Amino acid sequence: MNEQIRMLCIQPDSFGARFAFLGVALRWSIGLSPRPQTLVIGPHELELVGSESAFWRFALRHAVMGESLLITRRGRWDVAGSVDGDVVRAFGRKFALRHCLY
Repeated sequence: MNEQIRMLCIQPDSFGARFAFLGVALRWSIGLSPRPQTLVIGPHELELVGSESAFWRFALRHAVMGESLLITRRGRWDVAGSVDGDVVRAFGRKFALRHCLY
């Protein structure tokens, strides 16, 4: 079983891109659009894994900080994933940084 995860760093290239995830979260929350199924970033098409509230937290962090780390595994993106020192928490598990591909 492949235990490797990927960490993708995304940085918006415009002011609008910085707030794009907030727009998606707002449209999803008020029912104007269905739950996002996938996110396409460059060559990566990632299936969204996580709750609406986790997506809101991600979108707010992205808007405030201006960059985000996406933690992915086998084409899936855990919106609630986080990095704390040398430990990555995602997909209901803890991973050491040696399991990451950059």
